[in-house]
Amino acid sequence: MWELNWFNLWKLSKEKFWKEYPLILAITDEYVEKHKSIVERHKYINLYALMLAVRKQENGKPGLEFGVMAAKGTDLEEQARWAVVTFLKNIERWERAVREGNWKPKYPSRELDYIAYLGNRWAPVGASNDPAGLNQYWIPNVQRLYLLYKR
Repeated sequence: MWELNWFNLWKLSKEKFWKEYPLILAITDEYVEKHKSIVERHKYINLYALMLAVRKQENGKPGLEFGVMAAKGTDLEEQARWAVVTFLKNIERWERAVREGNWKPKYPSRELDYIAYLGNRWAPVGASNDPAGLNQYWIPNVQRLYLLYKR
């Protein structure tokens, strides 16, 4: 459904991530099929690129690859499932927030605006589990990686 910039994916990642791509993309496909109506309304959001960008940004150890605390101690497959479902649910929340005037677009592109919305929920600045303040970099880093990975 979506295309990726494989050159950038290979160039900017280490071998450990290359081995994860098939599983992450297959799980994304599985959930895209289950949630067609959301995906159809927001085709411009490249979920492949988003999944890979968040995986790279989080860079979590085994059992926390995507940084999904609710699935801590599981495996890459379960972490990826939680991540893609969270992204799809947040697309609906973002859609509703924009419609109701609770979210004002902050970026010229809808996909970057969605990533900003997602980041405010996924990695909120000032969160108690972020004592070093690294969440402030989540949105710009994921947006940058997303743009590098999508085609």
